[in-house]
Amino acid sequence: MSFPAIWSSTTRREASLLAFVIVITAPTPAHAYLDPGSVSLTIQAIVAALAGAALTWKSWYWRLKSLLRREGKRKPGADDAGHSPRTSGGTDAPSGD
Repeated sequence: MSFPAIWSSTTRREASLLAFVIVITAPTPAHAYLDPGSVSLTIQAIVAALAGAALTWKSWYWRLKSLLRREGKRKPGADDAGHSPRTSGGTDAPSGD
């Protein structure tokens, strides 16, 4: 048996997706109890996962950015001889008078 001509592959795909969603979201008895502690633990785990993902992305972003800028290949001390302005004896140091 074949489908009528009005049933295109897109329409069949959408109908299949709708049927899948209905089956998955149909209510079933859960015979379980969720106390506030388990809900709190779940929320804490979600927040921790989001924070970990954000910090991981930030770390990878800065590593990639420094790789692309090639700042890591610059030799330290080529311009400033390895001295910071505070220790180089400049005029920024307090005189002690």
